Amino acid sequence: MALDSDPLAELATALERVLPPGVAMAVEDPAAPEGGLFAVEAEAMSRAVPARRTEFAAGRRAAHRAMARLGLAPAPVAMGPDRAPVWPRGLIGSISHCEGGCAALVARMADMQAVAVDLEPDADLPDDLLPVVCSPAERAWLRDLAPARTGRMARLIFSVKECVYKLQYPLTGKIMEFSDVEVEIDLSHQRFSARLAAHGTKHAPPWTLAGRFGQAGGVMFCLSFAR
Repeated sequence: MALDSDPLAELATALERVLPPGVAMAVEDPAAPEGGLFAVEAEAMSRAVPARRTEFAAGRRAAHRAMARLGLAPAPVAMGPDRAPVWPRGLIGSISHCEGGCAALVARMADMQAVAVDLEPDADLPDDLLPVVCSPAERAWLRDLAPARTGRMARLIFSVKECVYKLQYPLTGKIMEFSDVEVEIDLSHQRFSARLAAHGTKHAPPWTLAGRFGQAGGVMFCLSFAR
């Protein structure tokens, strides 16, 4: 008799395979009961609805576990005025969650400038979002794929752009629109690259926008790093 699979374990294993040296990762269940928060973290969610508190707690627990994997004592990850995580001195990180999982990446600033993770359901992007998320060139690429793949690959483009935004924002503080980023997907090697559209060059960071993607446990993920 086959044993039941563990989607969160599958996701953790897939993420671990593509992490560069110096970056630690942990995965949590976004539906698990609240708990494991420092006081400043709990206070940040004191007025939030229960579902938001639950996913927030999962993200912070994952961040604490990732710190421990770096050999550090877990410390609070506060929430800034822009609602972005405020990492302890000397650390950078990224948190993402969707219905199927929650993941956190943590690294020392001495090793990385920025890290980013985005998790999405491994499902089609709603049709009404396609023109909002995807550029004409990206929609042309999608049209060349088998029709059965179009929705999921559109979701992948969405995830890549979310990941790119998360990578640049801590360093530039720039708010970016989907139309600011043009994505190229290498399906055979599960890699992506991205460039700033001509009208978005004012956001251009001083490093290459590239990363890895994959799927595991019903979750689509994208990872990117800036050294």
